[in-house]
Parts: sequence; C-alpha cells; structure tokens
Amino acid sequence: MEFQFDLSHIAHDQIIKIDNSLLPVGYQKDDPELQRMISNVVDKMGVASGIAQELKSPITSAEKLMRSDHILYLMTEQTSPGHFVVVGLLKMGWKKLYLFNKKGSRTEAMVYCLLDFYIHETRQRHGYGIKLMDYMLKDNQIEARQLAVDQPTNKLLQFLWKYFNLSKLVNQGNNFVIFEEFFEGNGTIYIFYKIVQFYKFIYFYLFI
Repeated sequence: MEFQFDLSHIAHDQIIKIDNSLLPVGYQKDDPELQRMISNVVDKMGVASGIAQELKSPITSAEKLMRSDHILYLMTEQTSPGHFVVVGLLKMGWKKLYLFNKKGSRTEAMVYCLLDFYIHETRQRHGYGIKLMDYMLKDNQIEARQLAVDQPTNKLLQFLWKYFNLSKLVNQGNNFVIFEEFFEGNGTIYIFYKIVQFYKFIYFYLFI
C-alpha cells in the first residue's frame, strides 16, 4: 500500500513504533501534520488487514489506537525519495486474561497479546513478516511462545509454526490462543515480572 508521504525523518530500520499519540514513541515535537499522515496510514492498513482476515469491520484504526494503550509497529520501505511503501503492521497490547494450561488449571495474569498482524499482499512471502515479528520480540525482550494471540487466522498459525515451531494450542474458551510452550521455562516468571512493572508504571503515572 503506497503513500506519498516523506517519513524519512522518523523511519528507523524500516520499522516505526507508534503509540496512542499517533506519533512515534519518543517523538518530542507536537506535529499535527505527522499525526494526520500516520492516522491515514493506520486507517487504510487497518481496513486492508480486516479485508484480508474477512472481518466484518477493521480491528485497527487511528481512533481505536488513540483510545488504547496499544503499540503499533509499522514497517515501511522507501522505493524512491519521498515515496514510501507501507509493508505491514503489527499491533500489540497488554490484556488481563484467565489462562488455562493443558491440565485445565487456571491462572489470571497480564499477558502481552498479538492483536493484529498484516503484511500487504504485494510483500507476502518475502520475509517481511518475520522481520517485523523479530523486531517486536527484541524490542520487548520476549519470546513468541510467551504471547497470547487474538483470533489468529490459519495463515498466522502456519506462520508461528514455521518460524517458531509453535503448534500445540491450548484452548482458552475465548478468542485468544496460547501454546503449550507458554507454560514452559520462565514464561510464567516473565508474566509476573511484567505485572510488577505494569503496576509500578500505573502507580508512578497516577500518584507521583
């Protein structure tokens, strides 16, 4: 999907990390024009993602992002000066979930969730999906097995099996999917470590 926007001053390693300000994370200036451009990109990519997943309506839009604490990773490719191709999007966010392991035991935890993932049809099967996913995992110091995935398509499940050897689903009784490997090793330790970080952030934000 192509946009005649000059994003060269904010694109780093092809990937732009956007928060609910509709500006790149860490961007210091008030820039309504940049917000307008990013809003346009997010809306159009959200529509394309919804169509690809055969959804009744998009699950990603600029308005929804502004009303959330989600993070959106946009991958771009510059094809010529001032001309960018938006290659894909990956939306992530924390959710409080009841988790069931394969024995049926239940745990309540804050889990980092994959909420939307889309690579434009013209760039699929070119390695863009794994590049975008790897960037997000490294940015959050997390492994793919530690994610919960919201309403994954068969194509996304195949992607996770191909690149991360994740295939053993644990039924959660809701729209989210986790894998057996989620409960292995230090996955649970990571979750509760992040819970502590999360509530420390909320306390700092509200009371300090």
